Amino acid sequence: MSFLEAYALELELLSPVHVGTGEAYPAYAYVPDFENKVVHLLDPSTLLQAFSPERRAAFLHKVAEGPKGAQEVLQSLFREGQVPKEAVVRTLPASSAFFHSIQEATEEAHLEYRPLPYSPLGPYLPGSSVKGALRTAWLFWRLMQRGENLVFQKPIWQFEKARDEVRIRPPRDPSISQNQEFEGVTLGYASWDEKRRRYRLDLYRDPFRAVRLTDSGPGESFLNRIGVFHPKGQMAGIPILAETFRKGSRFRFLFRYQGGLARQGGVAGAVPPSELKKALREYYARVAEWEQGYAEDYGLEKALEVYRELKQRLEDPEVFPLRVGFGSGRLSLRLALLLPEDHPEGQEPKTRKTIGAKDPKDGYPLGWAVGRLVPL
Repeated sequence: MSFLEAYALELELLSPVHVGTGEAYPAYAYVPDFENKVVHLLDPSTLLQAFSPERRAAFLHKVAEGPKGAQEVLQSLFREGQVPKEAVVRTLPASSAFFHSIQEATEEAHLEYRPLPYSPLGPYLPGSSVKGALRTAWLFWRLMQRGENLVFQKPIWQFEKARDEVRIRPPRDPSISQNQEFEGVTLGYASWDEKRRRYRLDLYRDPFRAVRLTDSGPGESFLNRIGVFHPKGQMAGIPILAETFRKGSRFRFLFRYQGGLARQGGVAGAVPPSELKKALREYYARVAEWEQGYAEDYGLEKALEVYRELKQRLEDPEVFPLRVGFGSGRLSLRLALLLPEDHPEGQEPKTRKTIGAKDPKDGYPLGWAVGRLVPL
C-alpha cells in the first residue's frame, strides 16, 4: 500500500447547490433584464461616476428610501438605456422564481442576493465544504462501528454500552468547545487533562489531516429563489435570493489520501477511501430516507423526484451520496439521526428549505449530489 493515494472525486448535483461566502449583493448593485431573463451585476462606483450630479443625487435619494426604491430606479434607468456598459461587472441568467420575487417584493423586502465563491475563472465549489460533508459521514460511521453511546457527563464525554441503537447524548445546548471536543473524542485526537479538568485537542492527530481535497474547477451558475416550506404555509413569503449551481452540474476535485500518516502513527486513525465510501453511502442514504418520509407526508413532488433518482443512482456500488452547502439541514449537518428524540436537535424539523419555485412546496431540496472516487 502506497503512502499517498490519489483520486479524482467526481461530483454530480441532483439538486441545486448554494455555498455561502458571508457576502450579499444589495438591491442597488444589480439590475434585472426581464426580457432576456438575465441579471446584470453592477459596480455602484462606476455607475455613480457615469451620472450627472443631478441624476446622482436623485439616484442616491431613491436608494436611501430602501431596497425596493433602489430596484425601481435601477430598472427605470435600464429601460431608458442609462446604465453604462462599463458599470456591468458580469451577467447571470436567473430563474422565473427569482424574477417573481423582485417583481412582487414589498417595501420590507431586502432584495439582496448571496453569491457563490469566485476564482478568476468563475464560481466554484470549495473543497472545504465537500470535506466537511465527508467528515460528518465519517463521524457517524466511527460511532456506528464502535457500537457504543457517546454521553456527555459534565465535564467529559464518555462511551457507554448501547442497549439497542447507538445514540449521542450531548448537553441540551452544547457550546462550540463541547462540539469540538465531541469530534476529538470520536476521532481519537482528544485527551483529558485531569489537572486542568479540560480536554486537550491535538489537531495534528486529527485523522482528516491525512485527507486533502482541492477546490473544484469553475462551474456555470444562475440566480435563484430559496423558499421555506411550512406545512401551514406560514413562511411562504420569506424568500432568500441566492446564486446557485444547477441541478445536473458536474464537478471534479483532486482527492489525496496520505495513508502512511495513519500507519506510522502520525494521526489518530485511518480514513481509508474504501471505508469512507461506505460511510457516505450509509449516512446520507439514511438522511435521504428520513427526508423522503417528510416529503411523502406533505406531497413535495420535486423533492420526491430527487430521492427517487438518488436511490436509483445508488444501485451502482461505486456511487455514494453527499449533501453539501446551504440548506442541507440539521438532519445531515448535526448527526441528528443519532440524537435521542427528547433532545431539541433530535426532533423532526417543522420546515424545509426548497429552491426554484414561487411556492416553496413546488421547489427542490438543496445540496444533494452523488459522487465517485476514480483512481489516478
